[in-house]
Amino acid sequence: MDSITKPVLCGFCGKEFDYTVYPMIHIPGDHKLKKKVLNKTLFFPTCPFCKEEIKLKPNCIYRNDSQKEVIIVTDSQDTDFETLLMTGDIAFNDVHSDEDVLAFIGGLYKRRVVRDVDSFREKILLSDNNYDDRIIELMKLSLSGILEKENCEPVYRIFLEETSGNQLEFTAIMGKRAPFEYVSVKAPSIVYTQYRDKYQNRLGKPEEDEYITTDQKWAAKSGLLKDEDAGFVIPL
Repeated sequence: MDSITKPVLCGFCGKEFDYTVYPMIHIPGDHKLKKKVLNKTLFFPTCPFCKEEIKLKPNCIYRNDSQKEVIIVTDSQDTDFETLLMTGDIAFNDVHSDEDVLAFIGGLYKRRVVRDVDSFREKILLSDNNYDDRIIELMKLSLSGILEKENCEPVYRIFLEETSGNQLEFTAIMGKRAPFEYVSVKAPSIVYTQYRDKYQNRLGKPEEDEYITTDQKWAAKSGLLKDEDAGFVIPL
């Protein structure tokens, strides 16, 4: 595993310290790094001066050859990575660089681009538990509608926190701006099955280019939940 030591600026005390980051997590091989992503230790350094925990904006490629998937997390708002991951007309003999490798696996691997560490963790968690992230995004869109109606505040972001027993636990960040309110929401895992049975046959293969950016904007744009009664489907 290749690592890079870079300076990190603490947002609490303003002091700078060095922290080791990993530009790529490759499975099989880097299982310890994957575990650190899932248990929230890899991208959450503690400032040695004020002892506050910081959430980084990482740039990392997660490549799982066993599951045939590539997940890129980047703090850049440009669409360069999405374009790079698009399926290209490329043959095996044309594979010479990293860019060629990513183009070659297009159509064979599931490819996703996310822009925050919570979404990065969520994608890996879903993959480990064999959940379709597109179905989860539809569930999150429904949950957002319920929460906004009940709390009279917008959902800034919502993500899957844990999968345990027969429940899926989500964390919703409520409010228009900081300080935000964090709300924990649990839904029976059977709801996932209901959503999957209802919507999956209306979706293409998860490896297709149109799903590279699968997030709440994608879920809303899909129109699949238009005129649906979310509260009827998801009991809280």
